[in-house]
Amino acid sequence: MAALRRSGGVVVFFWQGKLPDPRDAAFSEALGQRRFRTIENAASEETSVGWVTQVDPTGDSFAPEDLDAGTGSWLRMRVDKKTLPRKWLAIHRDVAEKAKGKKLSARERRELKDEMAEKLLPRVLPTVNLVDVILFHDRKTLMLFATGKSVREQFSKLFFETFAIPLERSDPLSLGHQSSIDRELKASLDRLEPVRSEEHTSELQSPCNLVCRLLLEKK
Repeated sequence: MAALRRSGGVVVFFWQGKLPDPRDAAFSEALGQRRFRTIENAASEETSVGWVTQVDPTGDSFAPEDLDAGTGSWLRMRVDKKTLPRKWLAIHRDVAEKAKGKKLSARERRELKDEMAEKLLPRVLPTVNLVDVILFHDRKTLMLFATGKSVREQFSKLFFETFAIPLERSDPLSLGHQSSIDRELKASLDRLEPVRSEEHTSELQSPCNLVCRLLLEKK
């Protein structure tokens, strides 16, 4: 089995609404509709975002067993980006300016870039980024193993395009409300405010610590 790809951070999202069960064919079909599309032969600068699996990085297959991660479902997003290498462009611009004996105008630079893109981009391989996600269907929660803003936005957009369900980024308060604590405790979460730490009076305890402390005290 392939290893879970972790970038050093995790972002938790949750959703409202009905999502197909990952064990059902409807879930795999939805992923297939937004599968990854290759841009290897593209002659323009572009980005391709879509679903693949840890078994099939091309996105050709979405067998339910390939999504099974025990207590959750293992999803993988692939992001390929093709751009014209800036150093190549700079080299060719320098050559053109030496041949002309002066700097290129803005229009000439655009024309040179278009010419280089037409010649070089079909031969340039895109960069590949694989981002893993663990989805907990019963809890309506998922963990995205990446924290970069662009990746979060790409994933949220892909998820919405796939299931027509918007994602909401989780925070300590929403995690508390989604937990199994009783109604009275959930109501008390809204009244929590940061307080001075007994150990470091100059530091404020985070809302996350406050929620965790409340949950632990009530066990």
